[in-house]
Amino acid sequence: MKNFRSILIVWGIVTIAYTVWSNLSYYQDETIGFHLSGGLFVAGILVFAVGMFSHMGATGLFDGFMYGFKRNRRAKLKEIDPDYEEDEEASPEDRANQKRSAWRWVYVGVTSVVLSYVITLV
Repeated sequence: MKNFRSILIVWGIVTIAYTVWSNLSYYQDETIGFHLSGGLFVAGILVFAVGMFSHMGATGLFDGFMYGFKRNRRAKLKEIDPDYEEDEEASPEDRANQKRSAWRWVYVGVTSVVLSYVITLV
């Protein structure tokens, strides 16, 4: 449960904030279940997106996109400071930990969206 603490905090804040905002701003004659379902859906999609982008970063997908930007930045920093050295790349163990952490975000997001649909159908 400790691994999911930060995910559930973000998920809970977004769910509660959207549910309260939705209840106060529009469709006030709807039930709280309707608004809660919307909050769960929005929070689920947000958490899922964070997880997927984190997973893409951990797998190295963005490394190809960022190669040109990093090369430019490195050249400019070398002009300013000839002793500039780049940070080390992430080790395979670090990348594996990042992937596991990203999958937790994805699991919570998918579960939240499914729970949203279940509440809507009941």
